[in-house]
Amino acid sequence: MPAAKTPKKSKTSASPKKLRDRTLATEKYYIPNYPKKLYIYKLAASPFWWARYFVNNNAVRKSTKTESKREAIAFAKTFYETVTYNQRHGIAGTLSATSFESCMRDMMKAEEAKLSRGELTKITFDNHNYRFEKSILPFFRNVEVKEIDYFMLEKYLNEISKSDLSSSTISTYLGLIRKVMSYASKRRLIVSIPEFPKVSVKQIPRGWFNTNEYRKIWSAAGRYMGKTMQVRKYMDEDGNKQTQYIDAASTKPKLGDLMRNVDMTVDLRRLIVFMCNSYIRPTDIKFMQHKHVDIVDSGYHYLRLRIPPSKGHSDAIVTMPTAINAYQELVKYHLKAGLIGEEHQDDYVFLPQYKTNRGYALKQLQRQWEILMWDTGLGTGVAGEERTLYSLRHTAIMYRLIYGVGINTLALARNARTGVDMIDRFYAKPLSGEMNIGMLQSKRKNRKIYDGDDVQFAQAPKLKVVNDEVVEPSVDKAPTKLTLVVTAPAKSN
Repeated sequence: MPAAKTPKKSKTSASPKKLRDRTLATEKYYIPNYPKKLYIYKLAASPFWWARYFVNNNAVRKSTKTESKREAIAFAKTFYETVTYNQRHGIAGTLSATSFESCMRDMMKAEEAKLSRGELTKITFDNHNYRFEKSILPFFRNVEVKEIDYFMLEKYLNEISKSDLSSSTISTYLGLIRKVMSYASKRRLIVSIPEFPKVSVKQIPRGWFNTNEYRKIWSAAGRYMGKTMQVRKYMDEDGNKQTQYIDAASTKPKLGDLMRNVDMTVDLRRLIVFMCNSYIRPTDIKFMQHKHVDIVDSGYHYLRLRIPPSKGHSDAIVTMPTAINAYQELVKYHLKAGLIGEEHQDDYVFLPQYKTNRGYALKQLQRQWEILMWDTGLGTGVAGEERTLYSLRHTAIMYRLIYGVGINTLALARNARTGVDMIDRFYAKPLSGEMNIGMLQSKRKNRKIYDGDDVQFAQAPKLKVVNDEVVEPSVDKAPTKLTLVVTAPAKSN
């Protein structure tokens, strides 16, 4: 039996004794007036002093990166303050209190307090957390906030610009970094906030539907009601991935792999009418219950929607009269299908069968919408804008701007739970003069028009010569008012 071969030692391997000798402290110094658990020491393997401190029976150590004992002592004191601060705030002992991650964690605790006070929405808080963890922290995690300058921010900007993100999203990421730097400035961890690189954000108008397009999607929703559609993925002859939408009951060839089945519902068709006449956002669908809807008949006919606050707005929304019929028809259908009971105040208006997972309910409507956009070919507008469920809200606002008489933009913005500036920048972006040609060419009835306040006129007095002297005669007449009368030109035969 051959003898076992002894493993060869690598050129860099060392005996346990040599390793122990290299890692043993050759010199140790305790910091005066500080706990005995804190000290600096030197190793044979390094020319620098090291700082060491015990936290919960665990040793935390860090190189001072200096051979000067005086500088090492100063470093150890700062090191001690950092470790104890992190311990009190539940931060890992090795994380610097002045690092970007540490400041970000502390800032998010403050944001969480705002959330509990109702000053911040859960969606906004979750979006901030997601963006920090996904993109920002991997780049800035171990960076000290005082080291972040314009050039580092520009390097980060160049990095995320390689991804498929819009300029608006990239600007949002930079805004979150600025928020952390502002928090660090308030804590006096930095003297000033560095200058940030500028990102040119292109305002992309939201997609909407003209009346002909609206009829097309409404009719398509009626054709698909009650059907189950399949979404399948396959490779075409050129090796490109394609999507097939096909009726599950169809006898036509089904291509590739089945991704999902989509049940086309009555709710989608009613939703199209409801959203185009109510100004609500798609996210409102998730939370809107029947107790939030009042039918008002007081000379004007409308629904009063007292839905939960969204985007910082809590005002009730009033709808167009057409929304009443869409709502009542949906209630009748849900009652007949047994999806709600006679007492349904706490049931949801759309897809009430998904009581515990409202996010999934909205997702189902979005998947049905995707099939309508494929069928009608209206998924992209003439300017290349994407048309989603949100486009129905945009359509409602555009119809008021085009077809409404004497629309007050502030009142419209308040009712749609948005701002006048948002109406101008996004919703009304496609609005042109031709769309309101009737208003632009309208004429008022004949009436007297006063140009500003009453204007008094007095003629300069004529001079007279009396007994070889020039005198000014007195003016007895009262000043007259100037009245300008504008009349329409006579019609020519």
